[in-house]
Amino acid sequence: MAPDAFGARLPGAARYAALTHPLIAPLIMRPWFDRLALPLISRWFFPLSRAWAAAAACNGDVARFLDEAYGGKARRSTPGARARKFVGAVEARQRDYEAAERHWRQVLFDSGGAANDETSIATQVRRRDAAQAFMAARASALPLHMARPFAWVRLEIAPPRDVESGHGARLADERAAFPVPPRAPVSVSNPVPSQAGRDRWLQFASPVLGDAAWARVTEPADGGTKAPSLIFLHGIAMETEFWSGLVDPSLPLAQRGIRLIRPEGPWHGRRRPPGWFGGEFAMGRGPLGFMELFQAWVAEVAALIAWARETGGGPVAVGGVSLGALTAQMVAAAARHWPKEARPDALLLIAPSGDMIDVAQSGSLSRALDIPGAMQRAGWSAGALARWAPLLQPQSQPGLDPAKIVMVLGEADDLVPYPGGLALARSWGIPKDNLFQRPQGHFSVSLGLEAAPQPLDRLAKLLDSA
Repeated sequence: MAPDAFGARLPGAARYAALTHPLIAPLIMRPWFDRLALPLISRWFFPLSRAWAAAAACNGDVARFLDEAYGGKARRSTPGARARKFVGAVEARQRDYEAAERHWRQVLFDSGGAANDETSIATQVRRRDAAQAFMAARASALPLHMARPFAWVRLEIAPPRDVESGHGARLADERAAFPVPPRAPVSVSNPVPSQAGRDRWLQFASPVLGDAAWARVTEPADGGTKAPSLIFLHGIAMETEFWSGLVDPSLPLAQRGIRLIRPEGPWHGRRRPPGWFGGEFAMGRGPLGFMELFQAWVAEVAALIAWARETGGGPVAVGGVSLGALTAQMVAAAARHWPKEARPDALLLIAPSGDMIDVAQSGSLSRALDIPGAMQRAGWSAGALARWAPLLQPQSQPGLDPAKIVMVLGEADDLVPYPGGLALARSWGIPKDNLFQRPQGHFSVSLGLEAAPQPLDRLAKLLDSA
């Protein structure tokens, strides 16, 4: 487990150190771990998150909370006292977090560099701890969930006609589906010291969504002016700016002098729509949700590539895990039509797939959440899905040399099924030395990278030689 930005081990570091220990990880990071993790996420974490998001959006109105949390089907037998207590706890922690976030922005963005290191560190620690407490408040919904289970995900699948009206024109021209966005100003925070050097935060207007897009930059102490950069994209519902102690497979690269740029994806973290938990706005809306997420995030990554080239002297790589890998592969395919300076120099894909239709219809998480059934009820047939494949999965060769692409696949991955990733590797002609296939599942293949970092070593070597 890598240290946080302030030289201290994150809460839970001992737990994750055990998971990634080179003697323990080979025993734990196996498919049985994934079979345990999937129901914990789908049956417990997501429903508690659903309740938490409803409570955070209800402004203390318990009746409104019950309607939103139970999809308008709340019963009078629902424990009223427990619901009031839960809503009150979430509301209080939300206020604390929002106050800490406001102060954080004032110190790191509005002070004109006047804040010293001690003040900057204390402000970030306060924001981080308040964010963790706010997110962890969902655990207080457990008694309610035990009494009457919450919905696992808020499903509002948009029918094909709605997708046609919003995105049909993008199918007409592959170049227009994911264009390079116009240049936009990027606000950069004051630095905060870290063991890797220093951390800064970026804020800019999302070229597609128009909201504030965010990214955290971890760079060497010299500012990273000659260091290579990696823009690393997180998985669904993974909000590293809000949860302390999450394992991030990209962090070891920051210890090697690579400037690490970690964006907050659309509808995650600070960008979470009211009433939805992180990532749910993509999952719950089916094909439209992922089309719009890829459209927005690809454009934001293009903006970050431009910023990284402007502010650094080294090559720029793009990578990601799970949803982040699915987005990074769309960046690589779109970059085929981008100017050379806008294209990434290398790619790191952890648990990707070239077959998003299979992910939607056959992926274990999708099936656990009944997304295939909800899609069918909304009018999505296999043929209807196939029409929109150009906006969901790569349709052409990548805009960079396949010898610069590193891919990691779990042979037992059934969440983003392994055959789709292998087919993409073969279609793109990824060299044998860059393709890492491991007897692991979806979660274990990424969590196991710290104990078996050969893919990270390979990416670092590619960046060194770029």
